[in-house]
Amino acid sequence: MTAVHRPWRQVLLLVLLLLFRTSAGADTSYEGLADSKAMAVVPGGQGTPVTVHGQANDLQAAVAALRTCDAGRTAGEPACELRALNDEHITSGAEIRSRAPADAHPLYLWHLRHGRNQVYLAGSVHILKPSLYPLPAPFDSAFETADTLVVEVNVGALDPVELQAKTLSYASLPNGQQVRSVLPEPLLARLVKSLNRYGVGLNQVATLKPAFLMNQIVLLRLTSLGYQGEHGVEQHYLRRLGDRRLLELETLDAQLALLFNQPMGLQTQLLEDTLDQEPGIEPLVAGMIGAWFSGDDALFMEMFEAQSGDSELARRFTEQLLDERNRGMAERIASYLTADTDTGSTYFVLVGAAHLIGDEGIVALLDRRGFTSERLNTGSVIR
Repeated sequence: MTAVHRPWRQVLLLVLLLLFRTSAGADTSYEGLADSKAMAVVPGGQGTPVTVHGQANDLQAAVAALRTCDAGRTAGEPACELRALNDEHITSGAEIRSRAPADAHPLYLWHLRHGRNQVYLAGSVHILKPSLYPLPAPFDSAFETADTLVVEVNVGALDPVELQAKTLSYASLPNGQQVRSVLPEPLLARLVKSLNRYGVGLNQVATLKPAFLMNQIVLLRLTSLGYQGEHGVEQHYLRRLGDRRLLELETLDAQLALLFNQPMGLQTQLLEDTLDQEPGIEPLVAGMIGAWFSGDDALFMEMFEAQSGDSELARRFTEQLLDERNRGMAERIASYLTADTDTGSTYFVLVGAAHLIGDEGIVALLDRRGFTSERLNTGSVIR
Protein backbone atom coordinates (compact mmCIF):
# COMPACT_ATOMS: atom_id res chain seq x y z
CA MET A 1 0.00 0.00 0.00
CA THR A 2 3.10 2.20 0.39
CA ALA A 3 1.27 4.80 2.34
CA VAL A 4 3.77 7.36 3.33
CA HIS A 5 6.36 7.88 0.60
CA ARG A 6 4.52 8.66 -2.62
CA PRO A 7 4.34 12.12 -4.20
CA TRP A 8 0.64 11.88 -4.97
CA ARG A 9 -0.19 12.68 -1.30
CA GLN A 10 -0.42 16.35 -2.42
CA VAL A 11 -2.97 15.70 -5.18
CA LEU A 12 -6.30 14.48 -3.80
CA LEU A 13 -8.58 15.38 -6.70
CA LEU A 14 -11.81 13.88 -5.44
CA VAL A 15 -13.82 16.80 -4.04
CA LEU A 16 -16.38 15.33 -1.65
CA LEU A 17 -19.32 17.28 -0.28
CA LEU A 18 -19.41 16.47 3.43
CA LEU A 19 -22.91 16.95 4.85
CA PHE A 20 -22.89 15.98 8.51
CA ARG A 21 -25.65 14.47 10.62
CA THR A 22 -23.78 14.62 13.90
CA SER A 23 -24.56 12.98 17.21
CA ALA A 24 -22.12 13.34 20.09
CA GLY A 25 -22.13 11.08 23.11
CA ALA A 26 -19.98 9.55 25.81
CA ASP A 27 -17.32 6.91 25.23
CA THR A 28 -19.43 4.26 27.00
CA SER A 29 -22.08 4.33 24.25
CA TYR A 30 -19.67 3.83 21.38
CA GLU A 31 -19.70 0.04 21.11
CA GLY A 32 -23.45 -0.06 20.73
CA LEU A 33 -23.59 2.37 17.82
CA ALA A 34 -23.97 1.24 14.25
CA ASP A 35 -21.45 2.03 11.50
CA SER A 36 -20.36 4.51 10.27
CA LYS A 37 -19.02 5.98 13.48
CA ALA A 38 -15.85 7.58 14.78
CA MET A 39 -14.45 8.73 18.13
CA ALA A 40 -12.17 11.75 18.59
CA VAL A 41 -10.42 13.01 21.73
CA VAL A 42 -8.22 15.89 22.84
CA PRO A 43 -4.79 14.28 23.37
CA GLY A 44 -4.02 14.29 27.08
CA GLY A 45 -7.30 16.06 27.80
CA GLN A 46 -9.72 15.29 30.59
CA GLY A 47 -12.91 15.87 28.62
CA THR A 48 -15.40 13.27 27.44
CA PRO A 49 -14.47 11.68 24.10
CA VAL A 50 -16.60 12.89 21.21
CA THR A 51 -18.45 10.19 19.34
CA VAL A 52 -20.00 10.87 15.95
CA HIS A 53 -22.26 8.39 14.21
CA GLY A 54 -25.14 8.15 11.78
CA GLN A 55 -22.93 9.15 8.88
CA ALA A 56 -23.23 7.98 5.30
CA ASN A 57 -19.66 6.64 5.13
CA ASP A 58 -16.42 6.28 7.06
CA LEU A 59 -14.82 9.44 5.71
CA GLN A 60 -17.75 11.59 6.79
CA ALA A 61 -17.76 9.99 10.23
CA ALA A 62 -14.02 10.63 10.72
CA VAL A 63 -14.12 14.24 9.53
CA ALA A 64 -17.28 15.01 11.51
CA ALA A 65 -15.79 13.56 14.71
CA LEU A 66 -12.65 15.66 14.40
CA ARG A 67 -14.59 18.84 13.59
CA THR A 68 -17.03 18.33 16.46
CA CYS A 69 -14.20 17.61 18.90
CA ASP A 70 -12.11 20.58 17.76
CA ALA A 71 -15.12 22.90 18.03
CA GLY A 72 -15.57 21.89 21.67
CA ARG A 73 -11.99 21.97 22.95
CA THR A 74 -10.83 24.85 25.10
CA ALA A 75 -8.29 27.43 24.00
CA GLY A 76 -4.72 26.19 24.26
CA GLU A 77 -5.59 22.50 24.07
CA PRO A 78 -3.94 20.50 21.28
CA ALA A 79 -5.83 19.55 18.12
CA CYS A 80 -8.11 16.54 18.46
CA GLU A 81 -7.19 13.12 17.10
CA LEU A 82 -9.22 10.08 16.12
CA ARG A 83 -9.05 7.09 18.45
CA ALA A 84 -11.60 4.78 16.81
CA LEU A 85 -13.25 4.27 13.44
CA ASN A 86 -16.19 1.87 13.58
CA ASP A 87 -14.79 -1.06 15.59
CA GLU A 88 -11.14 -0.33 14.77
CA HIS A 89 -8.72 1.10 17.34
CA ILE A 90 -6.56 3.95 16.01
CA THR A 91 -3.12 4.17 17.56
CA SER A 92 -2.62 7.55 19.23
CA GLY A 93 0.31 9.83 18.52
CA ALA A 94 1.45 9.38 22.13
CA GLU A 95 1.41 5.59 21.74
CA ILE A 96 3.45 5.81 18.56
CA ARG A 97 6.01 8.21 20.05
CA SER A 98 6.34 6.09 23.20
CA ARG A 99 7.79 3.25 21.13
CA ALA A 100 11.04 5.21 20.67
CA PRO A 101 13.81 4.53 23.22
CA ALA A 102 14.07 7.01 26.07
CA ASP A 103 17.84 7.33 25.69
CA ALA A 104 19.70 8.80 22.71
CA HIS A 105 18.95 6.91 19.49
CA PRO A 106 19.50 7.44 15.75
CA LEU A 107 17.30 9.72 13.68
CA TYR A 108 16.48 9.74 9.99
CA LEU A 109 18.83 12.68 9.70
CA TRP A 110 22.36 12.72 8.25
CA HIS A 111 24.96 15.48 7.97
CA LEU A 112 27.36 15.75 5.01
CA ARG A 113 30.01 18.40 4.44
CA HIS A 114 32.21 19.15 1.43
CA GLY A 115 34.34 22.28 1.37
CA ARG A 116 32.12 25.20 2.40
CA ASN A 117 28.87 23.38 1.65
CA GLN A 118 26.74 21.31 4.01
CA VAL A 119 23.73 19.06 3.52
CA TYR A 120 21.37 17.90 6.24
CA LEU A 121 19.62 14.92 4.67
CA ALA A 122 16.32 14.23 6.42
CA GLY A 123 14.02 11.26 5.94
CA SER A 124 10.45 12.44 5.67
CA VAL A 125 7.10 10.88 6.45
CA HIS A 126 4.76 12.49 3.95
CA ILE A 127 1.50 12.13 5.87
CA LEU A 128 1.15 12.54 9.65
CA LYS A 129 -1.22 13.97 12.27
CA PRO A 130 -0.78 16.87 14.71
CA SER A 131 -0.29 14.62 17.74
CA LEU A 132 3.00 13.38 16.23
CA TYR A 133 4.58 16.81 16.70
CA PRO A 134 6.95 18.23 17.78
CA LEU A 135 9.58 16.36 15.81
CA PRO A 136 12.89 15.48 17.51
CA ALA A 137 14.80 18.73 18.14
CA PRO A 138 17.73 18.09 15.74
CA PHE A 139 15.34 18.27 12.76
CA ASP A 140 14.33 21.82 13.64
CA SER A 141 17.93 22.79 14.48
CA ALA A 142 19.17 21.52 11.12
CA PHE A 143 16.38 23.34 9.30
CA GLU A 144 17.15 26.60 11.11
CA THR A 145 20.79 26.51 9.99
CA ALA A 146 19.86 26.02 6.32
CA ASP A 147 19.59 28.71 3.66
CA THR A 148 17.98 26.28 1.20
CA LEU A 149 15.11 23.82 1.55
CA VAL A 150 15.03 20.92 -0.94
CA VAL A 151 11.99 18.67 -1.48
CA GLU A 152 11.33 15.84 -3.92
CA VAL A 153 8.92 17.91 -6.02
CA ASN A 154 7.66 21.43 -5.42
CA VAL A 155 4.00 21.05 -6.40
CA GLY A 156 3.35 24.52 -4.96
CA ALA A 157 5.12 26.01 -7.98
CA LEU A 158 2.07 25.19 -10.10
CA ASP A 159 -1.29 26.89 -10.08
CA PRO A 160 -3.85 24.45 -8.55
CA VAL A 161 -5.85 24.34 -11.79
CA GLU A 162 -2.70 23.59 -13.78
CA LEU A 163 -1.67 20.97 -11.23
CA GLN A 164 -5.03 19.25 -11.47
CA ALA A 165 -4.99 19.31 -15.27
CA LYS A 166 -1.46 17.87 -15.42
CA THR A 167 -2.28 15.13 -12.95
CA LEU A 168 -5.45 14.17 -14.82
CA SER A 169 -3.50 14.01 -18.08
CA TYR A 170 -1.40 11.21 -16.57
CA ALA A 171 -4.16 9.63 -14.45
CA SER A 172 -6.85 9.29 -17.13
CA LEU A 173 -7.34 6.17 -19.20
CA PRO A 174 -6.56 6.62 -22.93
CA ASN A 175 -8.99 6.71 -25.84
CA GLY A 176 -12.15 7.10 -23.80
CA GLN A 177 -11.65 3.81 -21.95
CA GLN A 178 -13.40 3.23 -18.64
CA VAL A 179 -12.09 1.41 -15.60
CA ARG A 180 -14.97 -1.09 -15.71
CA SER A 181 -13.64 -2.30 -19.06
CA VAL A 182 -10.00 -2.76 -17.97
CA LEU A 183 -10.52 -4.54 -14.63
CA PRO A 184 -11.68 -8.13 -14.15
CA GLU A 185 -15.21 -8.24 -12.73
CA PRO A 186 -14.29 -9.56 -9.23
CA LEU A 187 -11.67 -6.82 -8.76
CA LEU A 188 -14.08 -4.18 -10.05
CA ALA A 189 -16.66 -5.29 -7.47
CA ARG A 190 -14.06 -4.98 -4.70
CA LEU A 191 -13.09 -1.52 -5.95
CA VAL A 192 -16.71 -0.34 -5.93
CA LYS A 193 -17.17 -1.62 -2.36
CA SER A 194 -14.02 0.17 -1.19
CA LEU A 195 -14.91 3.47 -2.86
CA ASN A 196 -18.42 3.35 -1.40
CA ARG A 197 -16.84 3.12 2.03
CA TYR A 198 -15.64 6.70 1.51
CA GLY A 199 -18.68 8.05 -0.31
CA VAL A 200 -17.22 7.81 -3.82
CA GLY A 201 -19.27 6.33 -6.65
CA LEU A 202 -17.71 4.51 -9.58
CA ASN A 203 -19.17 7.03 -12.03
CA GLN A 204 -17.09 9.77 -10.38
CA VAL A 205 -13.84 7.95 -11.24
CA ALA A 206 -14.93 5.94 -14.27
CA THR A 207 -12.21 7.22 -16.64
CA LEU A 208 -9.27 7.06 -14.23
CA LYS A 209 -6.45 4.51 -14.29
CA PRO A 210 -6.27 1.72 -11.69
CA ALA A 211 -2.94 3.12 -10.42
CA PHE A 212 -4.55 6.47 -9.65
CA LEU A 213 -7.52 4.80 -7.96
CA MET A 214 -5.11 2.77 -5.85
CA ASN A 215 -3.47 5.98 -4.66
CA GLN A 216 -6.83 7.58 -3.93
CA ILE A 217 -7.89 4.62 -1.80
CA VAL A 218 -4.67 4.92 0.21
CA LEU A 219 -5.31 8.62 0.79
CA LEU A 220 -8.97 8.17 1.65
CA ARG A 221 -8.17 5.35 4.06
CA LEU A 222 -5.43 7.30 5.82
CA THR A 223 -7.59 10.43 6.00
CA SER A 224 -10.31 8.34 7.62
CA LEU A 225 -7.73 7.29 10.23
CA GLY A 226 -6.79 10.91 10.96
CA TYR A 227 -3.59 11.22 8.88
CA GLN A 228 -3.32 14.22 6.56
CA GLY A 229 -0.80 15.44 3.99
CA GLU A 230 -0.97 18.96 5.43
CA HIS A 231 0.70 17.57 8.56
CA GLY A 232 3.44 15.71 6.67
CA VAL A 233 7.05 16.69 7.29
CA GLU A 234 7.39 18.56 3.97
CA GLN A 235 4.37 20.74 4.62
CA HIS A 236 5.55 21.35 8.18
CA TYR A 237 8.78 22.91 6.89
CA LEU A 238 7.34 24.51 3.77
CA ARG A 239 5.11 26.60 6.04
CA ARG A 240 8.31 27.86 7.70
CA LEU A 241 10.20 28.50 4.46
CA GLY A 242 10.69 32.24 5.06
CA ASP A 243 13.32 33.70 2.75
CA ARG A 244 15.09 30.38 2.10
CA ARG A 245 15.59 29.14 -1.44
CA LEU A 246 13.32 26.25 -2.43
CA LEU A 247 14.69 23.58 -4.78
CA GLU A 248 13.37 20.23 -6.01
CA LEU A 249 15.17 16.97 -6.71
CA GLU A 250 12.81 15.69 -9.40
CA THR A 251 10.14 16.93 -11.77
CA LEU A 252 6.42 16.42 -11.32
CA ASP A 253 6.18 14.95 -14.82
CA ALA A 254 8.76 12.30 -14.00
CA GLN A 255 6.97 11.28 -10.81
CA LEU A 256 3.53 11.21 -12.43
CA ALA A 257 4.85 9.15 -15.34
CA LEU A 258 6.41 6.64 -12.94
CA LEU A 259 3.23 6.33 -10.91
CA PHE A 260 0.58 6.28 -13.61
CA ASN A 261 2.20 5.14 -16.89
CA GLN A 262 2.94 1.60 -15.75
CA PRO A 263 1.65 -1.39 -17.78
CA MET A 264 -2.00 -2.19 -17.10
CA GLY A 265 -1.11 -5.60 -15.66
CA LEU A 266 1.06 -3.94 -13.00
CA GLN A 267 -1.57 -1.32 -12.24
CA THR A 268 -4.18 -4.03 -11.77
CA GLN A 269 -1.89 -6.02 -9.46
CA LEU A 270 -1.07 -2.96 -7.35
CA LEU A 271 -4.75 -2.12 -6.98
CA GLU A 272 -5.49 -5.69 -5.91
CA ASP A 273 -2.63 -5.61 -3.37
CA THR A 274 -3.92 -2.31 -1.98
CA LEU A 275 -7.44 -3.66 -1.53
CA ASP A 276 -5.99 -6.75 0.19
CA GLN A 277 -4.09 -4.57 2.66
CA GLU A 278 -6.67 -1.83 3.18
CA PRO A 279 -8.45 -3.32 6.23
CA GLY A 280 -5.24 -3.92 8.19
CA ILE A 281 -3.21 -0.86 7.23
CA GLU A 282 -3.58 1.04 10.52
CA PRO A 283 -1.13 -1.02 12.62
CA LEU A 284 1.34 -1.12 9.71
CA VAL A 285 1.35 2.68 9.36
CA ALA A 286 1.60 3.16 13.12
CA GLY A 287 4.43 0.62 13.25
CA MET A 288 6.34 2.30 10.45
CA ILE A 289 6.04 5.75 12.01
CA GLY A 290 7.08 4.31 15.38
CA ALA A 291 10.15 2.79 13.71
CA TRP A 292 10.88 6.20 12.14
CA PHE A 293 10.85 7.90 15.55
CA SER A 294 13.06 5.09 16.89
CA GLY A 295 15.57 5.21 14.03
CA ASP A 296 15.07 1.46 13.61
CA ASP A 297 15.97 0.77 9.97
CA ALA A 298 15.19 -2.96 10.04
CA LEU A 299 11.71 -2.47 11.50
CA PHE A 300 11.01 0.50 9.24
CA MET A 301 11.79 -1.50 6.09
CA GLU A 302 9.84 -4.51 7.40
CA MET A 303 6.75 -2.30 7.82
CA PHE A 304 7.40 -0.50 4.53
CA GLU A 305 7.69 -3.73 2.56
CA ALA A 306 4.60 -5.16 4.26
CA GLN A 307 2.64 -2.22 2.82
CA SER A 308 4.16 -2.57 -0.63
CA GLY A 309 2.54 -5.87 -1.60
CA ASP A 310 3.71 -9.47 -1.76
CA SER A 311 3.49 -10.09 -5.50
CA GLU A 312 6.58 -10.21 -7.70
CA LEU A 313 5.20 -7.32 -9.79
CA ALA A 314 4.76 -5.21 -6.66
CA ARG A 315 8.29 -5.95 -5.49
CA ARG A 316 9.73 -4.94 -8.85
CA PHE A 317 7.73 -1.72 -8.84
CA THR A 318 8.98 -0.86 -5.34
CA GLU A 319 12.55 -1.33 -6.54
CA GLN A 320 11.83 1.01 -9.45
CA LEU A 321 10.16 3.51 -7.13
CA LEU A 322 13.15 3.53 -4.79
CA ASP A 323 16.43 2.28 -6.26
CA GLU A 324 16.19 3.88 -9.69
CA ARG A 325 15.12 7.24 -8.30
CA ASN A 326 17.75 7.09 -5.56
CA ARG A 327 20.54 7.31 -8.13
CA GLY A 328 19.13 10.49 -9.67
CA MET A 329 18.49 12.10 -6.30
CA ALA A 330 21.97 11.22 -5.02
CA GLU A 331 23.45 12.83 -8.14
CA ARG A 332 21.54 16.04 -7.48
CA ILE A 333 22.53 16.12 -3.80
CA ALA A 334 26.18 15.59 -4.78
CA SER A 335 25.93 18.67 -6.98
CA TYR A 336 24.85 20.74 -3.97
CA LEU A 337 27.88 19.58 -2.02
CA THR A 338 30.31 20.36 -4.84
CA ALA A 339 28.74 23.68 -5.91
CA ASP A 340 31.30 26.47 -6.12
CA THR A 341 30.12 29.28 -3.84
CA ASP A 342 32.01 32.10 -2.17
CA THR A 343 30.52 31.60 1.27
CA GLY A 344 29.10 28.08 1.09
CA SER A 345 25.49 26.97 1.38
CA THR A 346 23.62 24.78 3.83
CA TYR A 347 20.85 22.60 2.41
CA PHE A 348 18.04 20.90 4.33
CA VAL A 349 16.99 18.07 2.00
CA LEU A 350 13.74 16.19 2.61
CA VAL A 351 13.08 12.86 0.87
CA GLY A 352 10.93 9.90 1.83
CA ALA A 353 12.70 8.01 4.61
CA ALA A 354 12.77 4.73 2.66
CA HIS A 355 15.04 6.39 0.07
CA LEU A 356 17.84 6.89 2.59
CA ILE A 357 18.58 3.45 3.97
CA GLY A 358 19.97 0.18 2.62
CA ASP A 359 22.84 -0.62 0.27
CA GLU A 360 21.15 1.22 -2.61
CA GLY A 361 19.85 4.08 -0.47
CA ILE A 362 20.90 7.67 -1.04
CA VAL A 363 23.23 7.74 1.97
CA ALA A 364 25.12 4.64 0.78
CA LEU A 365 25.31 6.01 -2.78
CA LEU A 366 26.79 9.29 -1.52
CA ASP A 367 29.24 7.42 0.70
CA ARG A 368 30.45 5.45 -2.33
CA ARG A 369 31.01 8.73 -4.17
CA GLY A 370 33.41 9.77 -1.39
CA PHE A 371 31.14 12.00 0.70
CA THR A 372 31.38 11.15 4.37
CA SER A 373 28.06 11.15 6.19
CA GLU A 374 27.35 11.33 9.89
CA ARG A 375 24.07 10.00 11.19
CA LEU A 376 22.65 12.26 13.87
CA ASN A 377 20.78 11.16 16.97
CA THR A 378 18.32 12.66 19.44
CA GLY A 379 21.21 14.04 21.49
CA SER A 380 23.04 15.73 18.59
CA VAL A 381 23.67 19.45 19.00
CA ILE A 382 23.55 21.50 15.79
CA ARG A 383 24.79 25.08 15.72
